[in-house]
Amino acid sequence: MQRKDTREVVMGKLVIGGQNPVYVEGMGRQNPYQVELAIQEINRAQAAGCEIFRLSIPEKDALEGAKKIKEWTKIPLIADVHFDLDLATECVRLGFEAVRINPGTLGDRSRLEELFSVLQDHNTVLRVGANAGSLPTHLRSLPRVEALFESIAEMVDFAEKKGVRNLFLSAKSTEVEETVEINRRLSKAFPYPIHIGVTEAGEGLEGVVKSALGIGLVLFEGIGNSIRVSLTSRDPVLEVKVAWMILNFLGLRKRGGEIISCPTCARCRGDVVGAVERVKTFFEEQGIAPPFRIAIMGCEVNGPGEAREAEVGLAFSRSGAIIFSKGRVEKVVSDREVLEYFIAFLAEKIKSVEGKKGGSSFEDVSSVCPNFERNSSGS
Repeated sequence: MQRKDTREVVMGKLVIGGQNPVYVEGMGRQNPYQVELAIQEINRAQAAGCEIFRLSIPEKDALEGAKKIKEWTKIPLIADVHFDLDLATECVRLGFEAVRINPGTLGDRSRLEELFSVLQDHNTVLRVGANAGSLPTHLRSLPRVEALFESIAEMVDFAEKKGVRNLFLSAKSTEVEETVEINRRLSKAFPYPIHIGVTEAGEGLEGVVKSALGIGLVLFEGIGNSIRVSLTSRDPVLEVKVAWMILNFLGLRKRGGEIISCPTCARCRGDVVGAVERVKTFFEEQGIAPPFRIAIMGCEVNGPGEAREAEVGLAFSRSGAIIFSKGRVEKVVSDREVLEYFIAFLAEKIKSVEGKKGGSSFEDVSSVCPNFERNSSGS
């Protein structure tokens, strides 16, 4: 895909737009006045790969907590403000790297000039974020894509007339088709970077699929400079993980590896589902993510042939199970002992990769499988 070029804006240590990476954004659930909980939430999201974090600032009482969070947090922060522009102005003064305002919730825009002045004084990014559920009153009779576009266009025009160019645009709908269309229009009309998301996508599988479709289709057209997956969940970590999966599978970014596995059929010679669950449990117990591609296949058709690029692989067969690496058979073992050997072989590979990077936090292989034969090949 050919990524569309945009103007660059600086958000803390990140440069957004141009041909810079597509960054992953997360959003907090905690009110900033709950400082400790909010910081813990940010730390969890950052450990999962979050690169920009958005905090809702619902009222004046949240500002004192927001100040402390900003002092303790290194990740770029966006203050999400509705209705009260004074809150946005105060967040700029607190050092937030960006503020997000929604044209549909501003009401009296007379206070915008003060905000624009403070933004320019602090070189802070203004995120203009329109939402299909909160459109300006005078635009609500229009089709939603048209109304979203006009709400952004009006705000951009007003900002530019006041000399504000440090802009970051976002228009969100809960409909996939509208998400694609509005972002096409924004990309064609404006030179500024664009944040992509599907708003109110829902919970669980439904939310993940809708988000992946809406965000993925827009990114595939070369549009978008940051993304946020909006899921109904108690924690932003899942959102961050899904966002990275979208970027990984589109080939836009790479963070860690993945577990690929066949769907199983009548040719399946072993318990693929159980093997995948065991490998995932192994990584959860170790507190790490898969560092490379791992394949688990149910027969000789899919592995190692189809999964030859996997760093570590397992394929069940009539005579037992094959453990392979990069298409090369390393060992053939019985069904009874396959998972023990596979987990141990996986541990050995991880330890080797981490060692090449200059150190390893991974536990000794012997503790995973005491009888594992190191560097055992063929059989």
